[in-house]
Amino acid sequence: MKKPTISSPIELKVEAPVNPSEDPQKVIDAIANIVERCSPEFRYGSRVVGRAAGSEPLWVLYEQVRSRSAMGVLRRTLLDNRAGDSTWFLLNKQAATAGIAAVIDEEQESPLGPIRVTISCEELDSLIDWLVPEA
Repeated sequence: MKKPTISSPIELKVEAPVNPSEDPQKVIDAIANIVERCSPEFRYGSRVVGRAAGSEPLWVLYEQVRSRSAMGVLRRTLLDNRAGDSTWFLLNKQAATAGIAAVIDEEQESPLGPIRVTISCEELDSLIDWLVPEA
């Protein structure tokens, strides 16, 4: 895997709902399985929120979208959800529990609620091209 040639900071915010039937620690572990160097915490009584910086937290996603042929879906999602210097995408929470980064289009595709990953970077185009290059 090649590192991105980006000089500006990369910031990630990761959040997921915790349903009454769920163990907050399992949601924390699901996020930690997919986003490296992130320290998610149970907050606000019903959400897990974590932050990470740099490209390292994206390495699991970088590897898995290539092995699952999901690059086109993730690229389209990142471009469609872009607003200025940030963008976001959703992951299936159940799949993340098993260490699988399954990108989804809509919240309903994850019955217990999705994991939302927001990426902020001044060089967002370069970051998207590194993470999911055009075919």
